[in-house]
This record gives sequence, C-alpha cells and structure tokens, in this order.
Amino acid sequence: MYKLWAKIIKNNKTINSIVVSNKEDIPNEKKRAKCIDEICKKLDLSVPLWLKKHSKEFSQFNSVTFYPEDFIDEIDFDKLEIELIDDKK
Repeated sequence: MYKLWAKIIKNNKTINSIVVSNKEDIPNEKKRAKCIDEICKKLDLSVPLWLKKHSKEFSQFNSVTFYPEDFIDEIDFDKLEIELIDDKK
C-alpha cells in the first residue's frame, strides 16, 4: 500500500495533517499524483506545481516540501510537507 502523510505548517507549527493511501495496481508516480490530488481536495487546496526539484527531493528523501510560490492560488500557511510512509513490515 502507498501512503502519504501531509502536514500544513504555519509559524513552525503543524496546523493540519492528513494521511491518504492508494492500493491500486499502478506505477508509484501515478499513485503519488492521485494521493496528492486527494490531499489537496480534502484540505481544500489547489494542487501545487510539481517541478523537477520536487521529484529530486522526493526520490532522495521520500518527502517533499511545497512553499507558497509552488501554488497558483494564494495560501495562508508557510509550507506543505508531504512524506511517504513506509508500511513494509
């Protein structure tokens, strides 16, 4: 199962968080995109732009941080952090 944990951070405090998962038999990139879409829908956010730097960050650290400049719409928090949860036992 593919799980992502998203945290909205403002003034160095987590003000909201959510975990979403995807069990579909599709490539991980598509699972990630679907999970991010679901996160943004549930948190009532526009989907941030996914740039090459985000791909690199996610592949190296299994997490990615989005800042206000990564969103088309104006946001009222400092950053959105998304982390892959490793549920392999």
